[in-house]
Amino acid sequence: MSQIAITHSLFTIASVLYLISGISTIRSMSKEGGKASAYVRWLTLVGFVCHGAAIFSDMFVQDMIFFGFAMALSLTLFIAVAVFLVESFWRSVSGLMGVFLVVAAAGVLAPTLFPGNGVPSQQWSLLFKTHLLLALSAYSFMLIAVVQAVLFTMVEKQLKDPTRVTSNGLLSNMPNLMAMERILYRIIACGFICLSALLVLGAFATFETHGVLFMTDHKTILTWVSWIVFAVLLIGRRFFGWRNRKALAWFWVGFSTLVVAYFLYSFIMELFL
Repeated sequence: MSQIAITHSLFTIASVLYLISGISTIRSMSKEGGKASAYVRWLTLVGFVCHGAAIFSDMFVQDMIFFGFAMALSLTLFIAVAVFLVESFWRSVSGLMGVFLVVAAAGVLAPTLFPGNGVPSQQWSLLFKTHLLLALSAYSFMLIAVVQAVLFTMVEKQLKDPTRVTSNGLLSNMPNLMAMERILYRIIACGFICLSALLVLGAFATFETHGVLFMTDHKTILTWVSWIVFAVLLIGRRFFGWRNRKALAWFWVGFSTLVVAYFLYSFIMELFL
């Protein structure tokens, strides 16, 4: 069996295990007083190991590194699943983790469809690797925040309409709105810290390479715009009590800008140019 076939098989196994774990968690959490089984954590862990092995096999081929928007997405999901797994050993498996695993099951397969471009491994300096890790970590936390924001909005709408409130269903077993909101902004704060470190490191790297601290390319500008939006959001929530629609509107603007900064542009560049 060729390396490509092995890699694709590993991605597929990871996707299937994530999907089974996610659906199992959602079904368990949808029952009255539901609680996910501990085996879900171990099933997810096996999928996580397969996912990591697939990424390593797909990215590193001899002295070349293959990377593109699809691999960036898969790595983002990989880091996010790692966050959930670490948390699951301290707290019980949550409905948020179940929903995210279903989402991750689809994104994991992206590199099998879009392999990206190869560059000599010597071009990946330690500074660049650190920069990339911070970027992927920031995206991972913000992606988790997206799922949490969607669930928060659904719970809020359900509470506003008494006819939708039931004792069964995933939403009925979610934490109360205040707790969900706290969790959401803690996740956003973690992503913001990674994004801040990314921009600081990026400024030093730019100065070392080009002699300036700030480049006027679209990725740098849009990343700074998203940082400003998230900073305003966190300040507004901390000092002015922003909540619900107003706060979520700022979050969606910041996240959308961050996605356009890399993923959308890279997708267009790889597929159409």
